[in-house]
Amino acid sequence: VVHSFDAGALRKRHGLQGPIDDAFMDSFIMVEPTGRAQCEEIGHWTTNEMRKAIVEWRNQFRGDPRVKRDDEITEADIAHNNLVLWGDPQSNRLLAKMADKLPIVWDGKGVRVGKNNFDSTHHLPVLIYPDPLDPQRYVVLNSGFTFAHPVSSSNAEQTPKLPDYAVVDIDGPPSVAVAGEVVEAGFFDEEWKLADAYK
Repeated sequence: VVHSFDAGALRKRHGLQGPIDDAFMDSFIMVEPTGRAQCEEIGHWTTNEMRKAIVEWRNQFRGDPRVKRDDEITEADIAHNNLVLWGDPQSNRLLAKMADKLPIVWDGKGVRVGKNNFDSTHHLPVLIYPDPLDPQRYVVLNSGFTFAHPVSSSNAEQTPKLPDYAVVDIDGPPSVAVAGEVVEAGFFDEEWKLADAYK
């Protein structure tokens, strides 16, 4: 496990370039939060989306994804798996450890993508990023694979529906990829940073 994290040293490369769906091409663990959500509505949403992601994985890939509580994750889990974290920085202890190392700020005050601010009572980020606890692996926030039923019934439609990150308004109309309105989305640059327009 990496104990010092240098975001300035990150580079996109094969196997660590996104988008969100790339995390599911290798070993992963879905990590369930054990703490209380900073916003009840967001907490319900992330719980429902996690349950949906588990069911969709079974339906599409005929197997059960590995799921562990945030207090059950070991150093070996971190070293050998991509981590799919559900919850928020208050409810998920692993997300709390890395929240200040992610390029999108998410706290009780809001979700901030560069200069753009969103109310955190009904917005949340979904994203993929090198895991600050082991930058050779991914961390994903609040997303399973992004093609979902019924679109996913055809192999021709089983392509990524979200880029590296998105901000979701859970009160908005659902999109193909997520139960909510995608109000902002994009790719991180080759150094895993927000594009210049957002700095």
